[in-house]
Amino acid sequence: MNRSYDAIVVGAGPAAWSASIFLVRAGMSVLVVGVDNESGLADASDVRNFPGFPDGISGRTLLDNMIAQAKNQGVVYEKQEVTHTEEINGNFLTKTANLDEFTAKNLVLAHGANYIKANLPGEKEYSGKGVHYCALCDGPIYKGKSIVVLGNSNLAAEEAIELSAYVKDVRIISHSPAVNFSEGYKNILDSKHVSAVTVRIKEIKGDGAKANSVITETGETINFDALFIALGVASSLDFARQLGLEVAGDFIKVDVNMRTSNEKVWAVGMARGGVNQIVKSVGDGAIGAVSIIKTSKGLPNYIDHT
Repeated sequence: MNRSYDAIVVGAGPAAWSASIFLVRAGMSVLVVGVDNESGLADASDVRNFPGFPDGISGRTLLDNMIAQAKNQGVVYEKQEVTHTEEINGNFLTKTANLDEFTAKNLVLAHGANYIKANLPGEKEYSGKGVHYCALCDGPIYKGKSIVVLGNSNLAAEEAIELSAYVKDVRIISHSPAVNFSEGYKNILDSKHVSAVTVRIKEIKGDGAKANSVITETGETINFDALFIALGVASSLDFARQLGLEVAGDFIKVDVNMRTSNEKVWAVGMARGGVNQIVKSVGDGAIGAVSIIKTSKGLPNYIDHT
């Protein structure tokens, strides 16, 4: 097994595969290290806002296609969790949970940001099957339906407001004794007739194919067409801290070329924040990769025409 590469890409979502494809096509040796099952795209049931698929495509299929395309062009994929990164004598050492170690001249952080799970019985079983984490991504497929949002912060209010534009009705269920929305959000929710109740959910139920209700701790059944869990996003800044990178809130700070405060490290996709959309992450990966290619080869410009 090769242990040294021109570039290592940490992560296995859309940004990672986009970056790796551009890099390998420029003649660079590329290793992607990550777990594709942890990408938010893997759980997307029906993707209809990514160009090229007029009838839509499942997130899992789209992600598998990206992986196959990258591997077919020479990208090496190690399906392992990365636990540590550090710079040693101008190269970057990457360690995995399996105790494997790899080095590279350039490092791309594309580990993304994972939605915080509620860890409820039935949640994993019905993820992408009536249980979702992104209103902007999956809300439109429930036009005219009844939706429940689980959450207690302004994020839950934002998701409910987004959903209210096209669904029949939205209710918010809060795990906490009281809702924690700002006055501005409370006013908007009231104007859109979005109600909020404070009760703990015990279990997500369904018919085997799709989630359709939750059971509360009081034994009440609340029916829905879809449940959107809005508990926040877990953005891993461990790599940024290990490498001493500048951050902005919960994300890694980058310039217009996706370069971080370390001139040999790039951050793309949700590692650097911004709009959480597949097409944006793919674009980030391409921009970062082109920057690496230009820097490594000393080129004033680079275009991959094919």
